[in-house]
Amino acid sequence: RAQDLGLAGTPTVEQIYTRAQELGLELCPAEVGPHMRLAYKDQPMGEWFCIGMKQIADRVGHPLVFELVRRGFGLWLRGLWAVPGFEWDPGDGFVFSLRKLKT
Repeated sequence: RAQDLGLAGTPTVEQIYTRAQELGLELCPAEVGPHMRLAYKDQPMGEWFCIGMKQIADRVGHPLVFELVRRGFGLWLRGLWAVPGFEWDPGDGFVFSLRKLKT
């Protein structure tokens, strides 16, 4: 969650990503979203979270990140608006990758 990164208030996606990277996390490749959706079949009802990834553009150019959702209508992978400057709720969840160790 954004608040677990030590961010106060309603941080922007840029602030969330910067803080995650300061803590040793990396952005996920976009393909993590579809792969997680296929693998995470027992997602609890009502849970949702975003993939911390470089935004991808929808058909009209709006920046999106993948969101994994389970609601009464089933398991979903959808695009969620991630416009620069948009403020996220402190409880909004994100998935990041661990930084690879250099050997």
